[in-house]
Amino acid sequence: MKIYDLLRENRRPHLITPSREYLFFQEHEALLTQVPEFLPFINSKDDFDLICANILQSSLLNGEALSKYWASNPNGNNELPVKPLFTFNNVPIYCPLLSVSNNILIANNLGNKLTLIHDTIDIFETYNFALFESQLTSLMLVGQDAHTRAYYHYDFHAIYIVNDQGRLDVKICLFDKHIKRPDFRNVIERVKPVLEAYYAGNRIGFINALFEGKLISHKMYNKYINNLKRRKIIT
Repeated sequence: MKIYDLLRENRRPHLITPSREYLFFQEHEALLTQVPEFLPFINSKDDFDLICANILQSSLLNGEALSKYWASNPNGNNELPVKPLFTFNNVPIYCPLLSVSNNILIANNLGNKLTLIHDTIDIFETYNFALFESQLTSLMLVGQDAHTRAYYHYDFHAIYIVNDQGRLDVKICLFDKHIKRPDFRNVIERVKPVLEAYYAGNRIGFINALFEGKLISHKMYNKYINNLKRRKIIT
């Protein structure tokens, strides 16, 4: 039994529905039907998938606005209708669904020069961390190593370890349902020892930091420690 699975199974209910991400997702859900590859995000109940869906929806909205603009302004004589969503390697990215080279053309109002036919990219692999650290999400960077970064979400009460391919490695769900009165104050400071132990590969230090920081309940702590003792990992 992994501690991540235990915490996910004992997560507090109703975390996703009232969030800003969920409301945005509902408002623009139809956009995802335009791209077959994005259809799996529509029915997903996972919070990280919801974060990714929001990124895709914002990208589609910008792409839609730019397409309408160029249809009426093929020579790019007017100001672009949207602002860049983030910067990647010093390049302003207006539509992450397109390559960096195409975004350079957009930045210079050269929509008539775009090469779209062969511009098929994996948005998360191409722009990875820049996506999650942009205005497209509510994530807070709380830790990192050479290949991953850790983000905290205040509404979902979870830490997401994202790799440099833009994929989720680990989700650490905090404030399980067995905590009667969870204390959400100063969470960023409280997760720092947790991530230090995680990146050091210190399993016991990791679970101890979660418990000592009041990020998990006594029940979850005891259950996991007893599991380790039964497996003779600790004595």
